[in-house]
Order: sequence, then C-alpha cells, then structure tokens
Amino acid sequence: MSDWQEAEQRVERAHDLYERGRWEEAVSELRRAIELNPTIGAWYFNLGITLDMMERHDEALAAYRKALSLDPEDLETLNAAGTDCVRIGRYKQAIRFFERVQKLDPAFEPCYCNRITAYSELGEHERAEEMFYLARQYKEKCPACFYNMGGSLFARADYDRALWCWRQVLEIDADYPQIHARIADVHWAKGQLTDARRHLMEELRCDPGNLDTLLDMGELLMEMRLPAAAGEKFRQVLDLDPEEPTAHYQLGVLAQSQGDNGLALERFKFVLQQDRHYVGAHLQIARIRHRQKNRPEAVYHANCELAQPDLDEATLLELGRLFMDMNQFESAQSALQRLVELNPHHVEGRHTLAVTLLLQNRLAEGIEQCRAVLKIQPKYMLAMSNLALAYLSRNDLARARYWLIQAMEIAPEDPQLRQIQSRLLMAVLLRHFRRAGRALCRLRR
Repeated sequence: MSDWQEAEQRVERAHDLYERGRWEEAVSELRRAIELNPTIGAWYFNLGITLDMMERHDEALAAYRKALSLDPEDLETLNAAGTDCVRIGRYKQAIRFFERVQKLDPAFEPCYCNRITAYSELGEHERAEEMFYLARQYKEKCPACFYNMGGSLFARADYDRALWCWRQVLEIDADYPQIHARIADVHWAKGQLTDARRHLMEELRCDPGNLDTLLDMGELLMEMRLPAAAGEKFRQVLDLDPEEPTAHYQLGVLAQSQGDNGLALERFKFVLQQDRHYVGAHLQIARIRHRQKNRPEAVYHANCELAQPDLDEATLLELGRLFMDMNQFESAQSALQRLVELNPHHVEGRHTLAVTLLLQNRLAEGIEQCRAVLKIQPKYMLAMSNLALAYLSRNDLARARYWLIQAMEIAPEDPQLRQIQSRLLMAVLLRHFRRAGRALCRLRR
C-alpha cells in the first residue's frame, strides 16, 4: 500500500471517528494522514473542525492557517479562521479574515454575521450594527445574526432591543444553543428575577448538564435569597465537575453567610489551589480573618487580592472598604483609584476614595473628589456632608455652612448632619469670642 493510499484510509477513519464523537482519535488519524501527504488543504480544514469540537481553538486556528497556505481563497476556511480568532479574543485578526471573505464573495453572509461579535468586543458597536444589516441583505432570518446583535446591544445596556433580537432567535430556531440563558441575562439585568429564573430553567431543560447555566442559576437563586436552592445547584455542578472553582467559591460564600467560617475558609483555599488568580477568593479570606481579629493574615490576603491585575468594580469597592476598616489607607486609596480609572462615573467608588483621602488629612484632594461626585450625582448627600466636614477642618466656616445647608435640605433629621451643625455652631461661637477678646484688648490699650 502506498503512502497516498494509507493517508486516504486514515482520513476515512477520521471521518467515521468524528461522526461517532471520538474526536481525539480522529485528530490522531488526521495528523498521521497529513504526515503521509501534507499537500491537501481539506485535510487541515478537517483537522481544524475536529479540534474546534474539542475547544482547542488555538490549535484549530493553526490548522486553518496551514490550509490557507495551500488554498488562500477558500471561503469556509477563511471564515473558520476568523471565527476562531473571535473565540480566542483576537478580534482585529478576525476582522481581517472576514474582510478577505467579503472581497472574494460579498454575498457570503457568515463574513458579516461573525463580524458583529468581533466589532462588539472591540467596543465598535456602530460597526457591529452595520454588519447586522449587511448580513440581513443576504439572509433575512439568520438566528446567529440576531443572537450576535443581541450581544452587542446587551453590552450597551440597551436591554429592550437586545431582548427583541433574542426573541427573534427563538422564533427562527427554538433550539438555538444558550438562547434562553441570554434572555435570562436581560431579565436579570432589569431586576426581573422571576422571569430570569424561568428562562434559566428552560435552558436547563434543553441542556441539563451545562455548567455555566447551572452556575448562573445558583447565583441568581442567591440574589433571590434562596440559599438552600442555590447550594443545591452548586452541588450539582460539583457532581459533574468536582474541582469546578466557581461552585466551591459560591458554596464558600454561602457557608460564610451561615456563620460557618471554617468551611468557608476550606472552600476559598481550595479555589486558590485550583486557580491562584481567582478573583475574590483572597478578599473573602481577608474578610473572615479581619472578623477573627487576625490582622496579619487579613492584610496579607487583602494585598494578594489587590495584586490581581483584572479586578472588577464590585471587588475593588469591597477591597477598598476592607482596607479602610483595617486603617490601611494607602492600600484603600490604591484600590479605589483603580476603580475610578475603570469607571470614572462610579459614585460610590469616587466618594469612598474621597473619604479615604480626607481620613489621611489630604483635604484638598478629598474636596476635589467630593466635588467630582456631585458633578455626577448633584444630590449625593454624603458628599455634601463630607465637604462640610472638610471645610470645617480648614476653618472655612462659610463654605462649611453652605454645604451643611445643602445636605440638610435633603436629610434634615440625619443625626450626623446634626452633629456637624453642632460643631459648626461651636466653631462660629469660638470665632466670635476670639474676635470679641481681641477687641477688648484694643480698648484697654
């Protein structure tokens, strides 16, 4: 038997193995066939498709590139390469692949459909919408187009239009993967938790073993204050994947809420063994240690969390507040400045940063941050209150009085404002007595 014949037979076996879901064996057969005859682009394409089924997208992309070196104008291969670039976050490369497809065949609808996601991930939502309308010129009812466009709209918090797009997907293809989960995302974001739960349940009926959906359901149930039901979902995840870190993390959060700090610590430490960069695990340990009065460990774990490169807004805010509780003001400032850089309009983050600066007696910077808060939210009483305190500390009684009046118009019975009012009155009286004393001295002379 010649090498060419053996290669053909291996490709046939690979096809049979692929159909039976034995992808690893199919990959081995295809690689051996390619070793025997490396000149057929379709075999590299088949290798890429099989690797994609195993979610080995980097390797699949390499296979598609090899196929394109043999046949640079194959539309399916160019589209598959672009799709894998989207999957692994190389969005600009993806766009270049799809643009090559468009030049070769402007009527090839997937090159527009898949570009929607690439532009959306780059934040170029107007271009994403342009691709959506171009795609619909060639295929009016493409579920993937509506699905991808919904993702772009959801990223912009345009929830009603996102929901419309995802409902269109349901009308076109009721079995489209993850569509109920996406609709649940919209209801969740709008605070419609019961509707979100209903759609997640529908998604689980379609795909009962989907770990992401089970985790989402568990987190939603926690938000709905149904801890027993949430714990059941997280344990279902661990039945399918005993080392899944998010399920262990959430069970740790549940244990902590129920006062079982020992079990919570075990869960969080296990999470860090699985993924030492898991966001929030060090923070949770730090919170427990702080409550246990174990200051060195609390500070250590809080700083470990702060060292993480990609912290979200909620984690940075919670971390900043924890550092403040531990009188670690410089670390608190670092966490909160990162939050403000991430989202300059985050009112709570900017106000907490102002408080941190004021506690360090950095009055000018604290005042600046309080004023920035009021530009975002003009009726934010706490910022007014802290401006009154800051100006009182500077002995600028006129400005202190102005901001106190502004705050008391919003919350006239607030006990802290009443205390500031008393302090301001004492300061005014003290200034008056000092002036009177100086006047008496001049008279005596």
